[in-house]
Amino acid sequence: MSQETQREFTRLVGKSYQQHQSKLALAEPSFRYDGFISSATLSGSGGSVEILCGPPEYHAEIFVTSGSERWSLADLMGIEAVRSWMLKNRANIDGRALLEVEIDHAFRLLVEGLKGVADFEWLYRSSPSQRSQ
Repeated sequence: MSQETQREFTRLVGKSYQQHQSKLALAEPSFRYDGFISSATLSGSGGSVEILCGPPEYHAEIFVTSGSERWSLADLMGIEAVRSWMLKNRANIDGRALLEVEIDHAFRLLVEGLKGVADFEWLYRSSPSQRSQ
C-alpha cells in the first residue's frame, strides 16, 4: 500500500469518527500499518470495531467483535434488521472516491444499521434520559 493510500485511509477514518463520535461509545481509532494492509481499531466496553484496507483493490472492510464473536459484513447481513437496513441504505458514490464511500458507509452501519440489535447495544452512548432510568 502506498503511503498516500495509508494517509488517505487514516484521514477518512478519523474524519468519519469525528462526525459520529457523539453517537458511538467507541474510543478514538488506533492505526496499524502492516505491509500492504492498514487497519483502524475502535474499542468499546463490549467489543471493538476494526476497519481494514488492503489488497487486492484497497477496499475498506469492517469487522465487529462483540463479546467473543467476530462479525464480518457477511455475518452481519445474516441479521434480518441489518440486511433490511443495508438494502434500504445502499452506498452512494456520487462522484466520491470509493474508499471514502466505503468508510462513510461503514460508520453509517455502526450508527444506524446495528442500532436495536441486542448484540451491539454497547456501541451506543446512552442519552441523559436513559441514564436516569
